[in-house]
Amino acid sequence: MLKRIMGAGINMVVLAVSIGVFLLAFFLLNMMGAAQRPPTVKVLSATRDLSIGEVITADMLAEKTVFQDDNASHYIPADKADGVAGGIVAQPIFAGQPIFRTAIVAKAAEDTRLSAVLAQYPGYSLFPLPLDANNLVSPEAASFLPGDLVGVTVVIASRPQAQSTPTAMPDMIVGLQPTSTPAPQDATKADALSRTFPPLAKDIFPMGVRVVSIQGLPVKTTNENGDSTSSSTTFNDFSQTRMLILLIPNTAREELALALQQGDKLVISLMARGDEQPTAGFTYWDFEDLFKADREEVIGGGK
Repeated sequence: MLKRIMGAGINMVVLAVSIGVFLLAFFLLNMMGAAQRPPTVKVLSATRDLSIGEVITADMLAEKTVFQDDNASHYIPADKADGVAGGIVAQPIFAGQPIFRTAIVAKAAEDTRLSAVLAQYPGYSLFPLPLDANNLVSPEAASFLPGDLVGVTVVIASRPQAQSTPTAMPDMIVGLQPTSTPAPQDATKADALSRTFPPLAKDIFPMGVRVVSIQGLPVKTTNENGDSTSSSTTFNDFSQTRMLILLIPNTAREELALALQQGDKLVISLMARGDEQPTAGFTYWDFEDLFKADREEVIGGGK
């Protein structure tokens, strides 16, 4: 009987040791698996299928846990939900799919999608202004930084030739005379309007426009010493157009495009602040009057 009890006790000890070894191996294996498993991050996903053009609201967003691999940086982190709400879907997004930064036009995608800035400025466009245009005078592209305020002044030397059309007989030939004499203020206004013929200069954006991006600059790289260098090649210098991406009102796109095509000169100026009201423009005749007034003041004036 004693031997039977001792044998049973030995078996229980062996069983307990076996269970302990199994549990220890199980926990060790789990720890090794967790150590080899990549870390996870929480990103935003769509709660339903989203079509192009839809405005994103908070109920369309959900959190999703994904592995932190090379693709994780392309997704929008879960803590950026405030920068996504109110944005616009730019690419189809399926239910449960993590939202790519490039799939939306919103504040959270500003670093990867240039048009994301438009989510904050309805009624505006991003206009590419080529600095390499023959009729454009501007500082070097490297002189600009995103956020700079610039002015665009168009200079027109001559008006395009108008088409010839048949005209009626002059009043003096048919014996017709003016029936009334214009009032003095009307004559002054008419004289001012008659002096708007080229050559003239006009600020298209008296308040100035913002530079959103500068394209075509050499790409900056870091060498082995940690110093920043600019890598420019023959291809970049001669094939890549340097341009400013300007934030302009939609109503000014045609105006600026026509000025770029018809203006003899387009002058780009860096501005500290814009004017508070539109400018009347400056013509050669205004310049002539200014010259005469200054000359009279210097030499004593009078006839």
